[in-house]
Amino acid sequence: MPGLVGIVTIQNKDINVKELLSKMCHAIMHEMWYKTDISVNKAVGLGRVYFGIFNPEPQPIFNEDRTLCIMMEGEIYDYQDMKDDLVFKGYKFSLDNDPEFILHLYEEYGKDFVHKLNGSFTLVIWVEKSQELLIINDRYGLRPLYYAERNGYLLFGSEVKAILQDKTFKRIVDDRSVADFFSVGYILGNKTFFKGIELVPPASILTYNEGQVSIEQYWDFNFNEEYECHPEEYYIEKLSKLILQAVERQMKGTHRIGVPLSGGLDSRTIVASIDKKHYPIHTFTFGKPNCDDARFAGMIANKLGTVHHFLEFKPDDLASYAEKAVYITDGMLNCIHGQIYYTLSGIDQKIDVTFDGIQGIKLGSPSSELYEIDDDKILLYLLNPLKNINRLFTKLYYFKIKQYLIHFSDGIQNNSGIKLSLNRLNYYTFTQRKRRFNLCGSIVMRSKVETRFPFYDNDVIDFILTVPPTLRLNEYIYVKTIINLFPHLSSVPCQKNGLPLTASNLQSKIHNKISGVKRRINRTTGKTIFEGSKNFADYDNWMRDNKKLREYLLSILLDERTLMRPYFNTKCIKDILDLHMSGKKNYSELIGRLLTFELWHRQFLD
Repeated sequence: MPGLVGIVTIQNKDINVKELLSKMCHAIMHEMWYKTDISVNKAVGLGRVYFGIFNPEPQPIFNEDRTLCIMMEGEIYDYQDMKDDLVFKGYKFSLDNDPEFILHLYEEYGKDFVHKLNGSFTLVIWVEKSQELLIINDRYGLRPLYYAERNGYLLFGSEVKAILQDKTFKRIVDDRSVADFFSVGYILGNKTFFKGIELVPPASILTYNEGQVSIEQYWDFNFNEEYECHPEEYYIEKLSKLILQAVERQMKGTHRIGVPLSGGLDSRTIVASIDKKHYPIHTFTFGKPNCDDARFAGMIANKLGTVHHFLEFKPDDLASYAEKAVYITDGMLNCIHGQIYYTLSGIDQKIDVTFDGIQGIKLGSPSSELYEIDDDKILLYLLNPLKNINRLFTKLYYFKIKQYLIHFSDGIQNNSGIKLSLNRLNYYTFTQRKRRFNLCGSIVMRSKVETRFPFYDNDVIDFILTVPPTLRLNEYIYVKTIINLFPHLSSVPCQKNGLPLTASNLQSKIHNKISGVKRRINRTTGKTIFEGSKNFADYDNWMRDNKKLREYLLSILLDERTLMRPYFNTKCIKDILDLHMSGKKNYSELIGRLLTFELWHRQFLD
């Protein structure tokens, strides 16, 4: 994945900065056509691996007296007025790109400059006079950067494997992350699978000076719970305007644009918001033939006139891409959710940038029942941890991690000023689940093409935080906004429930009741007797019915090397596989986690 790497060794002169920096860059170059910038200045090394799509000019970029330099990954939007002001104050621009603007903005305003940025970015500024390094990311941490403090030096990289190029680093598994991964399916907080390597938190200014790291949080989700009283139409009109503005802001440049189009609400909203003057636009959908996503996305593409591509996802594809997906994400994404890597092959020749619909706009989608619960146990609903998790592990290892399996309130305490239960739930979702789970998905996407995130526009998020919870429930105001903006798409069913957006309350209630009965039958039997929708993939049946995939899974999970690991109860692993392969239970999600963890072990520890 494109990104940044770096070393600061002011307090430790024994490191060969140039050699290590070169290895770190190479570690995150997943394609031969990636480009690389490297700069070494005494005890400081900065590296950048990039596509040449956003800010293609070589970096680092220096100010006039070369007392400051910057390397940046990502982009920012809508700053011409601020740039004009800097020109008026005497600053000179020769490159006309984002990092040059940011460097001059820093010269003028110091660290406060970050409050003026709207975009998706990670940047590094080296201050020569004070021998100080600054690492700064966007509000939402959309472009990951990991760091590790060593004996007198700092390492950082956009992938964990970059830091692991330091052969003196002791690779010790963080048991807290193992507990997270197997109980909820992803890692919480800023942890990684390795002790000593952490993710830079969102909205952070990380400063490294005289061998010490300090982190300042410059922004947080501010739920001002004294909501103003406006009519429903006010929120619909305002949100409509902000969505169109956010998409148009991100149409900068002359790049070939693509949108992964599903049958859901987010991707259709993005595609429909793109002005026709920017066409042709490519849309692409992957999955089983005739799945709901394929059918509904095809209907949307036809109505909007996009250049649409259907990419078939086959049962044995997982065996082909699993190891690559694990490697790219440093093992932090269940590989069964990394299918976009495999399906992007080919489409990446037609587009440069995708508009990703990760759900920045959905502050409040849980049902009204959750809204009434004034207790942090609502998090258990959100996280949906595996039941009887203790059976999965050996007694010794379970005793070791037991304390980490009951920390579901972590993160909420960071913003104790939030009083309403739905807002606490939303805060946890956006600072934990959506951040870590969606982050890994975008990492896979960005191994092939660049990405933009219109729903994480600052103005959109700031406004959503002012919408009363009662209007955010069940995506109410969001759906009303889509109908207002794009009435011609209202009749296209949504993949979530198979109903058009204009379905009546009675239709929705009848559908929900029937769906609830089917889900209870599925849970009781442990099998998918009723399929809620024709999903894009069917791992439950594929893992047991497809010979190539089944043999691949069993060859790894029943391998002696796997079973000898100190984590798992061997009998439990065999039982899980037996019950799944015989059709008595559906354990594809758990099998995917086991496969991912074992592949990660082989790639990063063995």
